[in-house]
Amino acid sequence: MKKSLIIILLLLCQCLMAQEDNTTTAETPTEPPLPAVDPAKAQQDLQLAYKKEYAFLTSQVNNIKKRMAEFKTQSATEKRQVESEISALENQLLNAEATASQLEEEIFAIQRNSESAQDNQGLIESTIIQAKSTMSEHGFEGFAEENNLGDLEKIKTLVNLANQTIQQQASITQQSGQFFLTDGTAVQGQILQVGHIASYGNSKQGSGVLAPAGEGQFKVWQDSDPEAAAAIFQGKNNGLLPIFLYESSIKAIEEQEQKTIVSVINSGGLIAWIIAGLGLFALLLILLRIFFLNRASASTEKLLSGVVHKIEQKDVDAAIKLAQKESNSSARVLLSALRNIDRDRDHIEDIVSESILHESGQLNRFGSLIIVIATVAPLLGLLGTVTGMISTFDIITEFGTGDPKLLSSGISIALVTTEVGLAVAIPALLFGNILSGWAERIKDDMEKAALRAINVYKKVFA
Repeated sequence: MKKSLIIILLLLCQCLMAQEDNTTTAETPTEPPLPAVDPAKAQQDLQLAYKKEYAFLTSQVNNIKKRMAEFKTQSATEKRQVESEISALENQLLNAEATASQLEEEIFAIQRNSESAQDNQGLIESTIIQAKSTMSEHGFEGFAEENNLGDLEKIKTLVNLANQTIQQQASITQQSGQFFLTDGTAVQGQILQVGHIASYGNSKQGSGVLAPAGEGQFKVWQDSDPEAAAAIFQGKNNGLLPIFLYESSIKAIEEQEQKTIVSVINSGGLIAWIIAGLGLFALLLILLRIFFLNRASASTEKLLSGVVHKIEQKDVDAAIKLAQKESNSSARVLLSALRNIDRDRDHIEDIVSESILHESGQLNRFGSLIIVIATVAPLLGLLGTVTGMISTFDIITEFGTGDPKLLSSGISIALVTTEVGLAVAIPALLFGNILSGWAERIKDDMEKAALRAINVYKKVFA
Protein backbone atom coordinates (compact mmCIF):
# COMPACT_ATOMS: atom_id res chain seq x y z
CA MET A 1 0.00 0.00 0.00
CA LYS A 2 2.86 2.36 0.82
CA LYS A 3 4.42 1.74 -2.58
CA SER A 4 1.15 2.61 -4.27
CA LEU A 5 0.94 5.87 -2.35
CA ILE A 6 4.52 6.78 -3.29
CA ILE A 7 3.87 6.10 -6.96
CA ILE A 8 0.69 8.20 -6.85
CA LEU A 9 2.55 11.06 -5.14
CA LEU A 10 5.35 10.93 -7.72
CA LEU A 11 2.88 11.11 -10.56
CA LEU A 12 1.14 14.06 -8.94
CA CYS A 13 4.44 15.88 -8.48
CA GLN A 14 5.42 15.33 -12.10
CA CYS A 15 2.05 16.67 -13.24
CA LEU A 16 2.42 19.73 -11.01
CA MET A 17 5.94 20.38 -12.21
CA ALA A 18 4.95 20.02 -15.83
CA GLN A 19 2.08 22.44 -15.28
CA GLU A 20 4.45 24.95 -13.62
CA ASP A 21 6.89 24.62 -16.49
CA ASN A 22 4.13 25.24 -19.02
CA THR A 23 2.83 28.21 -17.08
CA THR A 24 6.28 29.73 -16.72
CA THR A 25 6.99 29.19 -20.36
CA ALA A 26 3.67 30.73 -21.38
CA GLU A 27 4.02 33.76 -19.12
CA THR A 28 7.62 34.57 -19.85
CA PRO A 29 8.30 33.46 -23.33
CA THR A 30 10.73 36.21 -23.85
CA GLU A 31 12.81 35.63 -20.67
CA PRO A 32 16.26 34.32 -21.09
CA PRO A 33 16.90 30.67 -20.26
CA LEU A 34 17.71 29.70 -16.64
CA PRO A 35 21.11 28.62 -15.70
CA ALA A 36 21.77 24.92 -15.70
CA VAL A 37 20.77 22.93 -12.58
CA ASP A 38 22.86 20.29 -10.98
CA PRO A 39 21.10 16.97 -11.59
CA ALA A 40 22.36 15.38 -8.40
CA LYS A 41 21.13 18.23 -6.27
CA ALA A 42 17.81 18.25 -8.05
CA GLN A 43 17.46 14.55 -7.45
CA GLN A 44 18.25 15.05 -3.78
CA ASP A 45 15.70 17.87 -3.45
CA LEU A 46 13.08 15.76 -5.15
CA GLN A 47 13.66 12.86 -2.80
CA LEU A 48 13.45 15.23 0.16
CA ALA A 49 10.16 16.60 -1.09
CA TYR A 50 8.86 13.09 -1.58
CA LYS A 51 9.78 12.17 1.96
CA LYS A 52 8.00 15.23 3.40
CA GLU A 53 4.91 14.53 1.36
CA TYR A 54 4.96 10.89 2.35
CA ALA A 55 5.28 11.80 6.02
CA PHE A 56 2.35 14.21 5.68
CA LEU A 57 0.18 11.67 3.94
CA THR A 58 1.11 9.00 6.47
CA SER A 59 0.09 11.34 9.25
CA GLN A 60 -3.22 12.03 7.51
CA VAL A 61 -3.87 8.33 7.02
CA ASN A 62 -3.17 7.59 10.66
CA ASN A 63 -5.44 10.45 11.68
CA ILE A 64 -8.20 9.13 9.47
CA LYS A 65 -7.79 5.61 10.88
CA LYS A 66 -7.97 7.00 14.40
CA ARG A 67 -11.15 8.90 13.59
CA MET A 68 -12.64 5.83 11.96
CA ALA A 69 -11.88 3.76 15.05
CA GLU A 70 -13.40 6.42 17.27
CA PHE A 71 -16.47 6.58 14.98
CA LYS A 72 -16.90 2.81 15.08
CA THR A 73 -16.62 2.82 18.86
CA GLN A 74 -19.13 5.65 19.15
CA SER A 75 -21.47 3.98 16.63
CA ALA A 76 -21.33 0.69 18.51
CA THR A 77 -22.08 2.49 21.75
CA GLU A 78 -24.99 4.38 20.20
CA LYS A 79 -26.27 1.16 18.59
CA ARG A 80 -26.24 -0.60 21.94
CA GLN A 81 -28.08 2.32 23.50
CA VAL A 82 -30.69 2.34 20.72
CA GLU A 83 -31.14 -1.43 20.93
CA SER A 84 -31.52 -1.13 24.67
CA GLU A 85 -34.13 1.59 24.23
CA ILE A 86 -35.95 -0.50 21.58
CA SER A 87 -35.95 -3.52 23.89
CA ALA A 88 -37.30 -1.39 26.72
CA LEU A 89 -40.01 0.03 24.47
CA GLU A 90 -40.93 -3.47 23.28
CA ASN A 91 -41.24 -4.61 26.87
CA GLN A 92 -43.40 -1.59 27.62
CA LEU A 93 -45.57 -2.41 24.58
CA LEU A 94 -45.97 -6.03 25.67
CA ASN A 95 -46.84 -4.93 29.17
CA ALA A 96 -49.34 -2.43 27.79
CA GLU A 97 -50.94 -5.10 25.57
CA ALA A 98 -51.13 -7.53 28.50
CA THR A 99 -52.68 -4.81 30.65
CA ALA A 100 -55.18 -3.96 27.89
CA SER A 101 -56.12 -7.63 27.48
CA GLN A 102 -56.57 -8.00 31.21
CA LEU A 103 -58.70 -4.85 31.31
CA GLU A 104 -60.85 -6.17 28.44
CA GLU A 105 -61.38 -9.44 30.31
CA GLU A 106 -62.30 -7.52 33.44
CA ILE A 107 -64.72 -5.34 31.45
CA PHE A 108 -66.28 -8.46 29.87
CA ALA A 109 -66.58 -10.08 33.30
CA ILE A 110 -68.18 -6.91 34.68
CA GLN A 111 -70.66 -6.82 31.78
CA ARG A 112 -71.45 -10.49 32.24
CA ASN A 113 -71.95 -10.01 35.95
CA SER A 114 -74.13 -6.99 35.22
CA GLU A 115 -76.29 -8.96 32.77
CA SER A 116 -76.49 -11.84 35.24
CA ALA A 117 -77.50 -9.41 37.96
CA GLN A 118 -80.18 -7.94 35.69
CA ASP A 119 -81.44 -11.42 34.84
CA ASN A 120 -81.50 -12.35 38.50
CA GLN A 121 -83.32 -9.13 39.31
CA GLY A 122 -85.87 -9.85 36.61
CA LEU A 123 -86.26 -13.41 37.89
CA ILE A 124 -86.77 -12.14 41.42
CA GLU A 125 -89.36 -9.60 40.26
CA SER A 126 -91.25 -12.16 38.19
CA THR A 127 -91.14 -14.61 41.11
CA ILE A 128 -92.53 -11.98 43.46
CA ILE A 129 -95.28 -11.04 40.98
CA GLN A 130 -96.23 -14.70 40.51
CA ALA A 131 -96.11 -15.19 44.27
CA LYS A 132 -98.49 -12.24 44.76
CA SER A 133 -100.94 -13.80 42.32
CA THR A 134 -100.63 -17.26 43.87
CA MET A 135 -100.94 -15.99 47.43
CA SER A 136 -103.96 -13.89 46.44
CA GLU A 137 -105.64 -17.03 45.10
CA HIS A 138 -105.10 -18.68 48.48
CA GLY A 139 -106.46 -15.70 50.43
CA PHE A 140 -103.24 -13.90 51.40
CA GLU A 141 -104.14 -10.45 50.09
CA GLY A 142 -101.82 -8.60 52.48
CA PHE A 143 -98.73 -9.82 50.68
CA ALA A 144 -99.66 -7.94 47.51
CA GLU A 145 -99.73 -4.62 49.43
CA GLU A 146 -96.25 -4.87 50.98
CA ASN A 147 -94.49 -2.93 48.22
CA ASN A 148 -92.25 -0.97 50.64
CA LEU A 149 -90.24 -4.06 51.53
CA GLY A 150 -86.95 -4.97 49.91
CA ASP A 151 -86.51 -8.00 47.73
CA LEU A 152 -84.96 -10.04 50.53
CA GLU A 153 -87.78 -9.22 52.94
CA LYS A 154 -90.36 -10.00 50.25
CA ILE A 155 -88.75 -13.38 49.59
CA LYS A 156 -88.71 -14.17 53.31
CA THR A 157 -92.38 -13.24 53.55
CA LEU A 158 -93.06 -15.36 50.48
CA VAL A 159 -91.36 -18.39 52.02
CA ASN A 160 -93.34 -18.01 55.24
CA LEU A 161 -96.65 -17.70 53.39
CA ALA A 162 -95.72 -20.67 51.19
CA ASN A 163 -95.10 -22.77 54.28
CA GLN A 164 -98.48 -21.72 55.66
CA THR A 165 -100.13 -22.60 52.34
CA ILE A 166 -98.46 -26.01 52.28
CA GLN A 167 -99.65 -26.71 55.81
CA GLN A 168 -103.19 -25.71 54.89
CA GLN A 169 -103.15 -27.80 51.72
CA ALA A 170 -101.93 -30.81 53.67
CA SER A 171 -104.92 -30.64 56.03
CA ILE A 172 -108.56 -31.67 55.70
CA THR A 173 -111.08 -29.09 56.91
CA GLN A 174 -114.86 -29.06 57.19
CA GLN A 175 -116.87 -25.88 57.33
CA SER A 176 -120.29 -24.49 56.53
CA GLY A 177 -120.67 -22.85 53.17
CA GLN A 178 -122.69 -22.38 50.05
CA PHE A 179 -122.45 -24.43 46.89
CA PHE A 180 -124.56 -24.99 43.77
CA LEU A 181 -126.45 -28.11 42.76
CA THR A 182 -126.41 -29.52 39.25
CA ASP A 183 -129.53 -27.51 38.34
CA GLY A 184 -127.86 -24.25 39.46
CA THR A 185 -129.68 -23.92 42.80
CA ALA A 186 -127.60 -22.38 45.60
CA VAL A 187 -127.85 -24.33 48.88
CA GLN A 188 -126.27 -24.09 52.32
CA GLY A 189 -124.46 -27.11 53.69
CA GLN A 190 -121.22 -28.59 54.84
CA ILE A 191 -118.11 -28.38 52.62
CA LEU A 192 -115.26 -30.80 53.18
CA GLN A 193 -112.00 -29.56 51.66
CA VAL A 194 -109.04 -31.86 51.05
CA GLY A 195 -106.35 -29.21 51.08
CA HIS A 196 -106.94 -26.99 48.05
CA ILE A 197 -107.21 -29.76 45.48
CA ALA A 198 -110.59 -31.41 46.12
CA SER A 199 -113.90 -30.67 47.86
CA TYR A 200 -117.13 -32.44 48.82
CA GLY A 201 -120.52 -30.91 49.58
CA ASN A 202 -123.40 -32.20 51.69
CA SER A 203 -126.80 -30.63 52.22
CA LYS A 204 -130.42 -31.64 52.66
CA GLN A 205 -131.14 -30.80 49.03
CA GLY A 206 -128.25 -32.82 47.62
CA SER A 207 -124.67 -33.99 47.95
CA GLY A 208 -121.79 -34.73 45.67
CA VAL A 209 -118.24 -34.07 44.60
CA LEU A 210 -117.64 -30.34 44.18
CA ALA A 211 -115.89 -28.59 41.31
CA PRO A 212 -114.83 -24.91 41.08
CA ALA A 213 -117.60 -22.58 39.91
CA GLY A 214 -115.37 -19.48 39.86
CA GLU A 215 -114.59 -16.74 42.40
CA GLY A 216 -114.05 -19.30 45.15
CA GLN A 217 -117.52 -20.87 44.72
CA PHE A 218 -118.22 -24.56 44.16
CA LYS A 219 -120.80 -26.61 42.29
CA VAL A 220 -121.78 -30.27 42.30
CA TRP A 221 -120.16 -32.13 39.45
CA GLN A 222 -122.66 -33.94 37.24
CA ASP A 223 -120.79 -37.24 37.17
CA SER A 224 -120.41 -37.36 40.96
CA ASP A 225 -121.93 -40.02 43.24
CA PRO A 226 -124.23 -38.34 45.83
CA GLU A 227 -124.38 -41.41 48.06
CA ALA A 228 -120.58 -41.76 48.20
CA ALA A 229 -120.20 -38.05 49.00
CA ALA A 230 -122.81 -38.24 51.77
CA ALA A 231 -121.08 -41.32 53.21
CA ILE A 232 -117.89 -39.29 53.65
CA PHE A 233 -119.66 -36.85 56.00
CA GLN A 234 -121.15 -39.78 57.91
CA GLY A 235 -117.71 -41.33 58.42
CA LYS A 236 -118.47 -44.38 56.31
CA ASN A 237 -116.01 -46.01 53.93
CA ASN A 238 -117.54 -47.49 50.78
CA GLY A 239 -114.23 -48.55 49.26
CA LEU A 240 -113.99 -46.36 46.16
CA LEU A 241 -113.91 -42.63 46.81
CA PRO A 242 -114.90 -40.32 43.93
CA ILE A 243 -112.76 -37.22 43.62
CA PHE A 244 -112.42 -34.20 41.35
CA LEU A 245 -108.96 -32.60 41.39
CA TYR A 246 -108.48 -28.92 40.58
CA GLU A 247 -105.67 -26.37 40.83
CA SER A 248 -107.60 -23.32 41.98
CA SER A 249 -111.15 -22.41 42.91
CA ILE A 250 -110.85 -18.94 41.34
CA LYS A 251 -111.37 -20.13 37.76
CA ALA A 252 -114.58 -21.97 36.89
CA ILE A 253 -114.34 -25.39 35.28
CA GLU A 254 -116.95 -26.10 32.64
CA GLU A 255 -118.05 -29.58 31.73
CA GLN A 256 -117.05 -30.59 28.25
CA GLU A 257 -119.89 -31.17 25.85
CA GLN A 258 -120.09 -34.51 24.13
CA LYS A 259 -118.99 -34.08 20.54
CA THR A 260 -121.33 -35.26 17.81
CA ILE A 261 -121.06 -35.19 14.06
CA VAL A 262 -123.40 -32.21 13.91
CA SER A 263 -121.43 -30.27 16.55
CA VAL A 264 -118.16 -30.94 14.75
CA ILE A 265 -119.60 -29.75 11.45
CA ASN A 266 -121.09 -26.69 13.18
CA SER A 267 -117.65 -25.76 14.51
CA GLY A 268 -116.38 -25.77 10.91
CA GLY A 269 -118.88 -23.19 9.73
CA LEU A 270 -120.60 -22.89 6.36
CA ILE A 271 -117.79 -24.48 4.37
CA ALA A 272 -117.91 -27.60 6.56
CA TRP A 273 -121.65 -27.92 5.90
CA ILE A 274 -121.04 -27.57 2.16
CA ILE A 275 -118.44 -30.34 2.30
CA ALA A 276 -120.80 -32.50 4.37
CA GLY A 277 -123.55 -31.92 1.80
CA LEU A 278 -121.20 -33.01 -0.97
CA GLY A 279 -120.36 -36.07 1.09
CA LEU A 280 -124.02 -37.04 1.43
CA PHE A 281 -124.53 -36.43 -2.29
CA ALA A 282 -121.50 -38.61 -3.07
CA LEU A 283 -122.90 -41.33 -0.79
CA LEU A 284 -126.20 -41.23 -2.67
CA LEU A 285 -124.38 -41.47 -6.02
CA ILE A 286 -122.31 -44.40 -4.77
CA LEU A 287 -125.43 -46.28 -3.65
CA LEU A 288 -127.14 -45.62 -7.00
CA ARG A 289 -124.05 -46.71 -8.90
CA ILE A 290 -123.86 -49.92 -6.87
CA PHE A 291 -127.52 -50.58 -7.66
CA PHE A 292 -127.02 -50.00 -11.40
CA LEU A 293 -123.87 -52.12 -11.62
CA ASN A 294 -125.41 -54.94 -9.63
CA ARG A 295 -128.43 -54.87 -11.88
CA ALA A 296 -126.25 -54.83 -15.02
CA SER A 297 -124.23 -57.86 -13.95
CA ALA A 298 -127.06 -59.92 -12.45
CA SER A 299 -127.48 -63.52 -13.72
CA THR A 300 -124.95 -63.09 -16.57
CA GLU A 301 -123.51 -66.60 -16.17
CA LYS A 302 -126.96 -68.17 -15.87
CA LEU A 303 -128.19 -66.38 -18.98
CA LEU A 304 -125.08 -67.33 -20.97
CA SER A 305 -125.49 -71.00 -20.00
CA GLY A 306 -129.11 -71.01 -21.17
CA VAL A 307 -128.28 -69.27 -24.46
CA VAL A 308 -125.39 -71.63 -25.19
CA HIS A 309 -127.64 -74.63 -24.46
CA LYS A 310 -130.29 -73.38 -26.92
CA ILE A 311 -127.67 -72.72 -29.60
CA GLU A 312 -126.23 -76.21 -29.16
CA GLN A 313 -129.78 -77.47 -29.78
CA LYS A 314 -129.78 -75.33 -32.96
CA ASP A 315 -132.69 -73.28 -31.63
CA VAL A 316 -131.47 -69.67 -32.10
CA ASP A 317 -135.00 -68.26 -31.80
CA ALA A 318 -135.36 -69.83 -28.37
CA ALA A 319 -132.00 -68.34 -27.38
CA ILE A 320 -133.18 -64.89 -28.53
CA LYS A 321 -136.42 -65.23 -26.54
CA LEU A 322 -134.41 -66.26 -23.48
CA ALA A 323 -132.20 -63.15 -23.79
CA GLN A 324 -135.26 -60.93 -24.24
CA LYS A 325 -136.60 -62.01 -20.86
CA GLU A 326 -133.71 -60.24 -19.10
CA SER A 327 -133.46 -56.43 -19.03
CA ASN A 328 -129.85 -55.92 -17.95
CA SER A 329 -126.87 -54.76 -19.99
CA SER A 330 -125.41 -58.23 -20.46
CA ALA A 331 -128.69 -59.51 -21.89
CA ARG A 332 -128.94 -56.59 -24.32
CA VAL A 333 -125.39 -57.11 -25.62
CA LEU A 334 -125.99 -60.85 -25.97
CA LEU A 335 -129.30 -60.17 -27.74
CA SER A 336 -127.63 -57.90 -30.31
CA ALA A 337 -125.11 -60.65 -31.03
CA LEU A 338 -127.82 -63.34 -31.42
CA ARG A 339 -129.89 -61.24 -33.82
CA ASN A 340 -126.93 -60.90 -36.18
CA ILE A 341 -125.25 -64.22 -35.46
CA ASP A 342 -125.69 -65.52 -39.00
CA ARG A 343 -123.51 -62.76 -40.46
CA ASP A 344 -119.75 -62.85 -40.91
CA ARG A 345 -117.59 -62.74 -37.79
CA ASP A 346 -116.10 -59.28 -38.30
CA HIS A 347 -119.51 -57.73 -38.73
CA ILE A 348 -120.81 -59.47 -35.61
CA GLU A 349 -117.85 -58.28 -33.54
CA ASP A 350 -118.44 -54.72 -34.71
CA ILE A 351 -122.08 -54.98 -33.65
CA VAL A 352 -121.04 -56.36 -30.24
CA SER A 353 -118.52 -53.54 -29.75
CA GLU A 354 -121.14 -50.96 -30.68
CA SER A 355 -123.60 -52.50 -28.23
CA ILE A 356 -121.00 -52.47 -25.44
CA LEU A 357 -120.24 -48.80 -26.14
CA HIS A 358 -123.96 -48.10 -25.94
CA GLU A 359 -124.17 -49.83 -22.56
CA SER A 360 -121.02 -48.05 -21.28
CA GLY A 361 -123.02 -44.90 -20.69
CA GLN A 362 -125.22 -46.78 -18.23
CA LEU A 363 -122.30 -48.55 -16.60
CA ASN A 364 -120.24 -45.36 -16.17
CA ARG A 365 -123.15 -43.34 -14.81
CA PHE A 366 -122.16 -41.08 -11.88
CA GLY A 367 -118.58 -42.42 -11.90
CA SER A 368 -116.94 -39.17 -13.01
CA LEU A 369 -119.11 -37.12 -10.67
CA ILE A 370 -118.01 -39.19 -7.67
CA ILE A 371 -114.34 -38.65 -8.58
CA VAL A 372 -114.98 -34.91 -8.99
CA ILE A 373 -116.50 -34.72 -5.50
CA ALA A 374 -113.52 -36.65 -4.11
CA THR A 375 -111.22 -34.05 -5.71
CA VAL A 376 -113.20 -30.96 -4.73
CA ALA A 377 -113.78 -31.91 -1.07
CA PRO A 378 -110.15 -31.49 0.13
CA LEU A 379 -109.86 -28.27 -1.87
CA LEU A 380 -112.88 -26.91 -0.03
CA GLY A 381 -111.23 -28.06 3.20
CA LEU A 382 -108.12 -26.08 2.25
CA LEU A 383 -110.32 -23.07 1.51
CA GLY A 384 -111.85 -23.42 4.97
CA THR A 385 -108.37 -23.63 6.50
CA VAL A 386 -107.30 -20.40 4.82
CA THR A 387 -110.56 -18.71 5.82
CA GLY A 388 -110.17 -19.83 9.44
CA MET A 389 -106.58 -18.59 9.63
CA ILE A 390 -107.58 -15.22 8.19
CA SER A 391 -110.36 -14.99 10.79
CA THR A 392 -107.89 -15.90 13.55
CA PHE A 393 -105.42 -13.24 12.47
CA ASP A 394 -108.20 -10.66 12.33
CA ILE A 395 -109.14 -11.50 15.92
CA ILE A 396 -105.49 -11.31 17.01
CA THR A 397 -105.15 -7.91 15.35
CA GLU A 398 -108.25 -6.56 17.07
CA PHE A 399 -108.17 -8.23 20.51
CA GLY A 400 -104.65 -9.68 20.87
CA THR A 401 -103.82 -13.17 22.12
CA GLY A 402 -104.95 -12.77 25.73
CA ASP A 403 -108.15 -14.83 25.48
CA PRO A 404 -107.78 -18.24 23.79
CA LYS A 405 -111.56 -18.62 23.47
CA LEU A 406 -111.66 -15.76 20.97
CA LEU A 407 -109.21 -17.65 18.78
CA SER A 408 -111.00 -21.00 19.02
CA SER A 409 -113.63 -20.21 16.38
CA GLY A 410 -111.11 -19.40 13.66
CA ILE A 411 -108.93 -22.35 14.60
CA SER A 412 -111.97 -24.68 14.56
CA ILE A 413 -112.88 -23.52 11.07
CA ALA A 414 -109.29 -24.01 9.93
CA LEU A 415 -108.98 -27.54 11.29
CA VAL A 416 -112.50 -28.95 11.05
CA THR A 417 -112.96 -28.04 7.38
CA THR A 418 -109.78 -29.90 6.48
CA GLU A 419 -110.91 -32.86 8.58
CA VAL A 420 -114.36 -32.99 7.00
CA GLY A 421 -112.90 -32.52 3.52
CA LEU A 422 -110.56 -35.47 3.93
CA ALA A 423 -113.32 -37.55 5.55
CA VAL A 424 -115.42 -37.04 2.42
CA ALA A 425 -112.64 -37.30 -0.16
CA ILE A 426 -110.99 -40.52 1.01
CA PRO A 427 -114.03 -42.86 0.90
CA ALA A 428 -115.41 -41.13 -2.21
CA LEU A 429 -112.14 -41.66 -4.07
CA LEU A 430 -111.85 -45.23 -2.80
CA PHE A 431 -115.38 -46.29 -3.74
CA GLY A 432 -115.22 -44.35 -7.01
CA ASN A 433 -112.20 -46.35 -8.17
CA ILE A 434 -113.64 -49.64 -6.91
CA LEU A 435 -116.90 -49.08 -8.79
CA SER A 436 -115.03 -48.03 -11.94
CA GLY A 437 -113.12 -51.30 -11.81
CA TRP A 438 -116.38 -53.18 -11.34
CA ALA A 439 -117.84 -51.48 -14.43
CA GLU A 440 -114.81 -52.47 -16.50
CA ARG A 441 -115.15 -56.08 -15.38
CA ILE A 442 -118.83 -56.05 -16.41
CA LYS A 443 -117.84 -54.81 -19.89
CA ASP A 444 -115.29 -57.61 -20.17
CA ASP A 445 -117.90 -60.17 -19.08
CA MET A 446 -120.38 -58.87 -21.67
CA GLU A 447 -117.80 -59.14 -24.44
CA LYS A 448 -116.78 -62.63 -23.33
CA ALA A 449 -120.43 -63.77 -23.22
CA ALA A 450 -121.11 -62.47 -26.74
CA LEU A 451 -117.94 -64.07 -28.13
CA ARG A 452 -118.80 -67.36 -26.41
CA ALA A 453 -122.24 -67.42 -28.03
CA ILE A 454 -120.72 -66.59 -31.44
CA ASN A 455 -118.08 -69.31 -31.14
CA VAL A 456 -120.65 -71.93 -30.14
CA TYR A 457 -122.88 -70.93 -33.06
CA LYS A 458 -120.02 -71.13 -35.56
CA LYS A 459 -119.05 -74.51 -34.18
CA VAL A 460 -122.58 -75.93 -34.27
CA PHE A 461 -123.54 -74.56 -37.71
CA ALA A 462 -120.14 -75.01 -39.34
